[in-house]
Amino acid sequence: MDVAEVLRERWDLKPLELEVLTGGMNSAAWLASTDEWRVVVKAVGPVDTAFEPGLELAARLDDAGIRTGRPRPSKHGRVVERVDGRQVAVLEYVDGVELSPADQAAIGDLLGRVHSAAALEAGELADWLQFLLPFEDCLDLEPWIRPAVEGAVADAVALGSVSWAWLHGDPAAEAFLRQADDSVALIDWGSAMRGPLLYDVASAVMYNGAPVVPAYLRRRPELADELERGLPTFLRVRYAVQAGYFAWRITNNILTGISTPAENLKGLTDARRSFGL
Repeated sequence: MDVAEVLRERWDLKPLELEVLTGGMNSAAWLASTDEWRVVVKAVGPVDTAFEPGLELAARLDDAGIRTGRPRPSKHGRVVERVDGRQVAVLEYVDGVELSPADQAAIGDLLGRVHSAAALEAGELADWLQFLLPFEDCLDLEPWIRPAVEGAVADAVALGSVSWAWLHGDPAAEAFLRQADDSVALIDWGSAMRGPLLYDVASAVMYNGAPVVPAYLRRRPELADELERGLPTFLRVRYAVQAGYFAWRITNNILTGISTPAENLKGLTDARRSFGL
């Protein structure tokens, strides 16, 4: 894909510099700039159904005062353009210092703000958990995977009704950026989805540790009982997703975002250990 041409033809932007950005597990990205502006160009595959809703969520949250790296509409007013079989978006560049997993208070606090600003009516957990279905054919890669995934899903359904919101979907520390004014931005909305907020909290705990939870509850104290009841179950759900995802990557030899196949194996091994196996 000719990124400079796409920017000129679809967004009326003429960059002086283009830099490839690394690290995306499921996307390609470039930093485009002039002396006056910087944007991120992001491209994903044609079947990534979370991409456009995630960008729209980022725009809504930015309007609510949470800096997100919102999309810039194209000259046709679209947040996503289809180019050469890919979905392409242009995002505002967000500068800042990546948080580390030790910054649990800031991470939990901002996640609580996101869920408050993007609350939804509760949906059906059994239906939502079908987002594991794309990995179905890969769950027999190792004998422990299918029982672990199916057990986690059954336990989550047994919880009954839980609170829902629009979710970030992948709240690792590097998605949180400390700004010059000490506020925190949250970027990388490619995994956003509607769902139980317990899944986002469990993801944040998986990445950053349990001290995320007290900070989150300072924002959302009304959810204390729900987190006590449901968080252990959703930690298993989160690791079930990791198991399915890395089983899929290994089965299909997907190497985007990593240096060697060993990193896929590590992701699967980490998931297995979380189940005590």
